[in-house]
Amino acid sequence: MLYCSAVYLYPLDSIILLIFMILDVDFVKYHGCGNDFIIVDELDGEVVPEAFKSVFSMKVCRRRFSVGADDVLFIVPSTCGAHGFMRVLEPDGTEAEMCGNGLRCVAAYLSEKFGLDKLLIETRAGLKFVEKVGDGWFKADMGVLKYKFRDLKRYVKLDFNDEDELIARRISFPLIGDIEVSIVDTGVPHVVVFLEDVDGADISLYAEAISKNKRIFPEGICVNLVEVLDDHSLKVRTYESGVWDETYACGTGSTASAAIAHKLGLVKSEIVDIHVRGGLLKIIVGDRLQMIGPAEKVFTGRIRIEV
Repeated sequence: MLYCSAVYLYPLDSIILLIFMILDVDFVKYHGCGNDFIIVDELDGEVVPEAFKSVFSMKVCRRRFSVGADDVLFIVPSTCGAHGFMRVLEPDGTEAEMCGNGLRCVAAYLSEKFGLDKLLIETRAGLKFVEKVGDGWFKADMGVLKYKFRDLKRYVKLDFNDEDELIARRISFPLIGDIEVSIVDTGVPHVVVFLEDVDGADISLYAEAISKNKRIFPEGICVNLVEVLDDHSLKVRTYESGVWDETYACGTGSTASAAIAHKLGLVKSEIVDIHVRGGLLKIIVGDRLQMIGPAEKVFTGRIRIEV
């Protein structure tokens, strides 16, 4: 339900019309390993008008001042016959192409809604197949790892040729100097940095030097600090662009970290345990990457908000 009002402002040379809209929005809160989402179901019709989706996300994601979340996920009708189209609106109002933990949470919601264990979900990064594999656990097809410059040059402003692989490259960054990084796309772009002790690392320093470095990454980029625990497990901390903070888990970041660690021979198993701040994810490394993890409903609610 929505309510509208208008205010006329009268500057010297024109009239400005400001429209205020009060929205009553039903939502469901989910999380995947502490990566939390506000899900708004628009399969039966638009709930938040398109012009207000960005500001809605900016308002309701604010922790301590609203519901609080890492993203708002709008489920809209698919354009190609999938069970739904997942749109990812960030706390800064931008729209991301994909979200791994969010994908599992949307699958959990649709699984309950439709009574299905196998789902096809459309995203801006393509169609994703998701399957329920246990009580509250889902396996998602994350697609193929992209690591050549031709696939990343929209996001990366560096001097490489199209066929160059952006794996284990030494790049100079302000504040932290020359370090070895891998730059990949697992639905959204990520930088992967291997360290000996991720818990002792200052992730805000890496964020300032890499994620917020608009000279190299004009749209920003997610940064993953990765520690190899043994030949089948990693510890990962992720700073997410769009959220502009460290999150408790990142599905696409965990997928990127496992894929690069396996490619560099740092892990041997094709099933890689990823220990994140909010729990455990499992990544299956193969021709196509797959992610297994939990998706838990936290609560349902209704919020009245002015946009």
